[in-house]
Amino acid sequence: MNKQTAITIVLSDRQRNVLEKMAKGTHTPLHFIERANIILLAEQAVNNCEMARRLSLSIDTVKRWRKRWSTFAEELHQVENNRPHALKSKIEAALTDEQRAGRPSTFTAEEIAHLMTLACQTPESLNLPFSHWTPGLLAREAVSRGIISSISTRQVGRFLKRGGFEASSSQGMAQSEDR
Repeated sequence: MNKQTAITIVLSDRQRNVLEKMAKGTHTPLHFIERANIILLAEQAVNNCEMARRLSLSIDTVKRWRKRWSTFAEELHQVENNRPHALKSKIEAALTDEQRAGRPSTFTAEEIAHLMTLACQTPESLNLPFSHWTPGLLAREAVSRGIISSISTRQVGRFLKRGGFEASSSQGMAQSEDR
């Protein structure tokens, strides 16, 4: 039976110090702590199964981060030698998730900008029969003006919230603010 050998990890003193601080940091995100511990244990030649057991992680996770570190090893040594002040950020980059493919954006930046521009105008200035925007009214008006082909009330609310705007959740609330 062919037994795979784990990737050997060799750390410099500086790299080890950064990883140890990261692993013990009280404000360090959990994923960095786990990954730093994987690399520190890998340097001690702890096998993947034992490491997964000790850290309560899957063996695939241990293998992934051990392999990922090895792909960054040369780059890390170059950064350490040429720009030692940048070592910590390079280590964080090595321990950060890769960009994943996802669903493409439904709305273009231009459509969102036009929607926000509309939200900044008062309905009265556009000769509309209400005094305040609600996400539902704004969604309907954006569609009727051809800014966006279709959009949900909830999505308009998300855009407004992200943009720092607040809108009433219903038309009745908007009218009650007038009083």
